[in-house]
Amino acid sequence: MKRNSLFSIALCAAALAAAPGARAQDAAAGTGGAAFMKIGIGSARALSMGRAYVALAEGSEALTWNPAGLALTQQREFSYSYLRYIQDIDAPAYMAYAHPLGRTVFGVNMGYLSIDGFEVRDANGVPLNGTEARVQSGFFTLGGARSFWYEKLFFGASLKAIHEDNDGTIHDTMVGDFGALMKPNSYVTFGFAAQNFGAGTSRVASITRGGAAVRLFELLTLSAELADASDSPGRLGFGAEFMLPEDMLQVGQVYLRVGYHSTDDLGRVLENDRSGFYPLVGSPKLSFGVGIFTAQAFGYGIAFDYALISLGSLGTADMLSLKMKF
Repeated sequence: MKRNSLFSIALCAAALAAAPGARAQDAAAGTGGAAFMKIGIGSARALSMGRAYVALAEGSEALTWNPAGLALTQQREFSYSYLRYIQDIDAPAYMAYAHPLGRTVFGVNMGYLSIDGFEVRDANGVPLNGTEARVQSGFFTLGGARSFWYEKLFFGASLKAIHEDNDGTIHDTMVGDFGALMKPNSYVTFGFAAQNFGAGTSRVASITRGGAAVRLFELLTLSAELADASDSPGRLGFGAEFMLPEDMLQVGQVYLRVGYHSTDDLGRVLENDRSGFYPLVGSPKLSFGVGIFTAQAFGYGIAFDYALISLGSLGTADMLSLKMKF
């Protein structure tokens, strides 16, 4: 019984922390396994833009959002991300690599998330002194993508292994992803992705994403996405990214980002948890970020991305991503 209590706490924490928060009136709410997969590990740019990323995903980070974006990779690319989440939950190890071979690109990624210090209670809810539990979760993905129709149409697919260790109770699941991108011109992109299919919702929630992005005046990118998970209602996301003119800075490309995601109301940010940006990040529906890219660092292309996200009364999360192109 103590393990059942632990698992309930762990899954509730992960499900609430994931931006698609569950609604009590939805019959499927809370029924999906591997809730950590909905957090968005792997791309600070995606989180800062309200998760409206299915039409923007590219390079090594595409495997998390839309595998078709792998086909946009022009150089070999390696990325690393660190997610600092709520309630001492963090994902200290996310790595991805994309390798282009002409019009075909292959990629791999892996992520790891751990939760320590969970209190264990008996059937009556009484804490068992000196007893703590550990939850460890992770995934590994192998995928490929190819461009067609004079690089206007892109298809990608991947195979993903998901591992959950809930204090000794282990679940291993294998699922697949499929994605498509269409770029009729250099300004507009349409994206679609079907993720985590091939297993039941009780093992891992499947997600269908559809959206579009438009680039305006060479400096502003706008994106929109509808994501429908099998264990929660559909969620809308909107993002905006503004690139500061390069001649103003002389250091490379600097991006300012903001996003909106239609998550549930997660309560007010507690005073002790408020960041220096409160009330700017007081709403769990809003996210913010910054990005820097330079092609002059040690002869490589180096990108730095940061995202700051409020999760209401649950606290604040942030993510740092580093990317190298060579």
